[in-house]
Amino acid sequence: MERFLFVLGSNWQLSIAELDNYLRYSKNKGKIIDYSANIAIVEFDKLHEEPYFINELMEIQFTLGGCQKIAKILDFIDINTIEAAFPFNIHKYKNLEQNRKKIVMVIDNSLTGKNKIFPKIYESMFFAVSIYPNLYDEEYYSKILVKHFLPFLNKEIMELLKQKGAVKVLYFKYPEKNIKEGNLNPIFPHIVIKYELLTQNRAEIIFGFTDEGAYLARTFMVDDPNFKKKIDEERPFKEFKSSISPKLSLMMLNFLNLFNSRENVKILDPFVGNGTILMFALLHDFQIYGSDKEEKKVKNTLRNLNWMVDVLEEESPMFLTKQILKIDIKNLSTMFKENFFDGICTEPELGPFFLKRPYYIQAKELVDTKLEPLYNDFFKESYKVLKDEGRICLVAPIINTVDGNDIQLNLEKIVKNYKFELVPILDSNRLIKKLNPKLQFPNTPIKNLIDAKKGQIIKRKVYIFEKRAKK
Repeated sequence: MERFLFVLGSNWQLSIAELDNYLRYSKNKGKIIDYSANIAIVEFDKLHEEPYFINELMEIQFTLGGCQKIAKILDFIDINTIEAAFPFNIHKYKNLEQNRKKIVMVIDNSLTGKNKIFPKIYESMFFAVSIYPNLYDEEYYSKILVKHFLPFLNKEIMELLKQKGAVKVLYFKYPEKNIKEGNLNPIFPHIVIKYELLTQNRAEIIFGFTDEGAYLARTFMVDDPNFKKKIDEERPFKEFKSSISPKLSLMMLNFLNLFNSRENVKILDPFVGNGTILMFALLHDFQIYGSDKEEKKVKNTLRNLNWMVDVLEEESPMFLTKQILKIDIKNLSTMFKENFFDGICTEPELGPFFLKRPYYIQAKELVDTKLEPLYNDFFKESYKVLKDEGRICLVAPIINTVDGNDIQLNLEKIVKNYKFELVPILDSNRLIKKLNPKLQFPNTPIKNLIDAKKGQIIKRKVYIFEKRAKK
């Protein structure tokens, strides 16, 4: 059975949750059989049997928000062999050389030929090696893999290709400063695109580490970050301080489990802001609807949507101005029909943009007097306009206070009044158990996950709710 390596986004836990959700509910069913803080190893049930499975991988890459690259796995090197070949302290050179020869043999067997890294040998060839460690903060990565394993791989792969008939072989050279410091990131997707590493005589060769060892893989698909960046940063209207990211928007849309016939699926964002979620929902073929109580935000969203359509050189959807409306959340059901929407994806108000941490009393007052009533109205109205068994994926704030405590909404309590059921964002029983505490998930289903950068005052907490069917 073919196995594929998925390079995860910076929020690896949320990326794994999205990927597992996709593998459970999309047409391309499968399972994550191994993972680290940087990669997930996937076995699909049937995708590898498709004659044009590459096209399916391309669609998967486009769909997922938390996936940077997809690579086909060619072999595996167990961790004992790697650590014996590249130990912290060398005791026996003979043992070291024997294990290094084993690694070279594995690479040699995966390097050229049908369904290998390079289908055939060309006169001129180019490759880049990317090492994804189990965890970036591991000493073995900074001191051994970066400083010794990477140069070894570059040298041996270059020599093997020359032995097989290549006249000119070059490889991607990382900044020497980063290698000496042991502070090295694998090549980013835009570098893969820039150096044309998806062509037949060029390749990105990945060594993806987990607790068990290193998966040897060749990159087949990469995310196009330049496109997302263009949509996000060049649109006419944007709140740079507080706007939700394109990647998180895509991930939230995927948690709705609406993967098929998206052109017939109606999505609502009742807090459009400047339209980030709707822009990426439209990009992924959903029928989009939105609202906001502020007319300015409605107009900005419409202008951003029309701008994106122009950039894509496509026709603007019909009736767009009748689908993005000025509506207070309290009146949502008066403007949209009962059981109209297939899914709701939104980021309601998170509170003011704090330049410094508020006091506990300030944050508590904000939650009690403003945010809790707002979320109450949201669930009350959403129940009316959402179809039975339809899902809501939304963000709720966690406010970090100067007193050192976090303040947050009790959404589980709120939704009990409106017949919504909290859906765990990840079932950890579907994943293998990890010995490293930093990679462990709780044994119980995980109710929500946080998306935040270090030091962020307001963190985003991602939830999924499902409307119970009427009995």
